[in-house]
Amino acid sequence: MLEKTSVATHFSTTRPAPPSAPGLPLVGSLLPVMKDPLAFFLTAQATYGDIYTLRLGPLEVIVLNHPRHVQHVLRDHVHNYSKGGPIWDTVRTLLGNGLVVSEGDFWRRQRRMMQPHFHRQRLASLTDHMVTAIDEELRNWETATQQPFDIAHAMMQISMRVFVKALFGGSLTPEQMNLVARKMTLVLKHLSVSTLTQALPAWLPVPGRRRYRQAVQAIDQVIFGVIEQRRSGSAGEDLLTLLLHMVDDESGEQMTAQQLRDEAVSMFVAGYETTAIALAWSFHFLTQQPAVYARLQSEVDQVLGGRPPTFADLPQLAYTRQVLQEALRYYPPIQQLTRTADEADEIDGYAIPAGKLVALMQNVIQHHPAIWVNPSQFDPDRFTPEQSATRPELAWWPFGAGQRQCIGRDFALMEGQLVLASVLQRYTLRALPGRIPTPQAVITLCPKAGVWVTLERR
Repeated sequence: MLEKTSVATHFSTTRPAPPSAPGLPLVGSLLPVMKDPLAFFLTAQATYGDIYTLRLGPLEVIVLNHPRHVQHVLRDHVHNYSKGGPIWDTVRTLLGNGLVVSEGDFWRRQRRMMQPHFHRQRLASLTDHMVTAIDEELRNWETATQQPFDIAHAMMQISMRVFVKALFGGSLTPEQMNLVARKMTLVLKHLSVSTLTQALPAWLPVPGRRRYRQAVQAIDQVIFGVIEQRRSGSAGEDLLTLLLHMVDDESGEQMTAQQLRDEAVSMFVAGYETTAIALAWSFHFLTQQPAVYARLQSEVDQVLGGRPPTFADLPQLAYTRQVLQEALRYYPPIQQLTRTADEADEIDGYAIPAGKLVALMQNVIQHHPAIWVNPSQFDPDRFTPEQSATRPELAWWPFGAGQRQCIGRDFALMEGQLVLASVLQRYTLRALPGRIPTPQAVITLCPKAGVWVTLERR
């Protein structure tokens, strides 16, 4: 440990600090970041380079904008970069100690217990349930043809139904699903403000704090209710039931009700809204590019021939997956990941002091002009095997990377393929004139005011 500390001190004293982005006194760049974070960070990368220091009020962060930085922080030196600091402390007020935010031995135990339920064999057994949930929701569209239709809201409904089916076995009532969806939207919007204002003095008022706490309590009441049902003998093949009865091989322990709650909420945040947002952006881009739309619809028709999709169809729905991947590149649901350097380090020849917050900018990396050709163009062919082989592996990383990569990655991609295929089987979508959506960066990068289309039954 002494030798490691000595090297860390050497880094911090002999390497220069990254260049700093200028800002206003006291607040730094907080105001323009809050106003339009996408534009700010893309412009900042072009101006200051792949690594620079940014001040957000009293909080100072080193911003990282290249795939090699993802490799460094999330893979090569993952044990030096933890989920500490005010941003993660804020997220923990919602997620507790769930898999997304937990660390150390506890994280390893939780991951070990949950991982088997996200293997492809387990996902294959869920396909029929997912297709049924999608079909149930699509039936509600029958009365919505030939009139303005918010496909972003509809994707939230579908994703919620699919997620509830997989996690809770469909045991939530429609009223409970709607309540959880509303409250989750509220808490995520509040968290987006809180993560930026967490370091401000405690006496400064933060609007919506009480509503946020009440919303978390409402979500907890629903989830703890389902947990209690399962404990009292209400059996099921859903993920919650499997986790409830699982015993960790190494520790001999089971998850407590609080741990189950934390994992359920973490999966909601990591999987429900993010998948819905990726699908909403996919449909937006499809309605803007007729050639892409026609090619995708042709693939769906040829592969499925009018029947419901199955797990075995997914490899043949290759272009469907590419459309989803490109939407995840263009507007990644989570635009950045932050970590805290536990000990001093060096990146690109610059000093990273111990305790410093670093931010890996997912959206910027996935639009990096040195890596992506015409990054502002929507082009699913970027994700053919041939084109994917020509760029760094971590140029595209919407599910994170390394040992902390999202456990639900395959679940989300499978759900996305099934939803895209099922919708295009039944409906033709056209953009509603004058209603071009714009991205709004809360915790997730959602389309502000929805994605409006018209539906026509095929």
